[in-house]
Amino acid sequence: MQIKILEVLWRDILVTNSKDDELFFKDRGFGKLLGFGKNPCLVVVDIITGFTDPAMPMGSDLSSQIVQVNKLLDKMHSLNLPVIFTTISYDDEALSDSGIWFKKMEGLKTLKSGTEAVKVDNRLNFRKGDGLIIKKYASAFFGTDLTSRLNANNIDTVIIVGCTTCGCVRATAVDALQYGYSPIVVEDAVGDRSAASHEQSLFDLQQKYADVLKTDEVIATVSSKYGSTVK
Repeated sequence: MQIKILEVLWRDILVTNSKDDELFFKDRGFGKLLGFGKNPCLVVVDIITGFTDPAMPMGSDLSSQIVQVNKLLDKMHSLNLPVIFTTISYDDEALSDSGIWFKKMEGLKTLKSGTEAVKVDNRLNFRKGDGLIIKKYASAFFGTDLTSRLNANNIDTVIIVGCTTCGCVRATAVDALQYGYSPIVVEDAVGDRSAASHEQSLFDLQQKYADVLKTDEVIATVSSKYGSTVK
């Protein structure tokens, strides 16, 4: 009972502080909208078994987020718009291909190539034709060919879903902005092991690096703006 009360109090504090912070940042010109460009791509960041199975060291329950991601996948597929999934997977037994990151997060040792942990969660509507990028670090851009794939399709807008909000999602959004793509982070289609980290990261992303929108908002915009791309 005490834990529940503390959780409620913590949420109330977060909401109050967030509202105050939002006004503070708005007065100083933060949080402007980037908007959607001409050609979007949905990037599904690391919704793999190692992160979606709560029993695993790096896992948490992302069931509600997966429902929202599937809605976005169905819309993107119906309009023949590009979709790219990512996974983290290590080939070397000593995890040398993770650099020194594994020293910070021991759970990375569960993400070995060829194991169930690195496979895209089978609840997702991952279909033939969707891209799959294997990465070694947080950002979907770092050390991968994501930029080349986006440029080959003249992509200017990256819709980002997945996990975790404070880690790989945030890193991907920041890099997307730095490479010149408009990042759209889908609020109810990203998740984290920590509610506090999730909320704070969404706030920071909205103020500095990305547009943070809900699934229904993104679907409505994609339907109206890109509906004519159906082949």
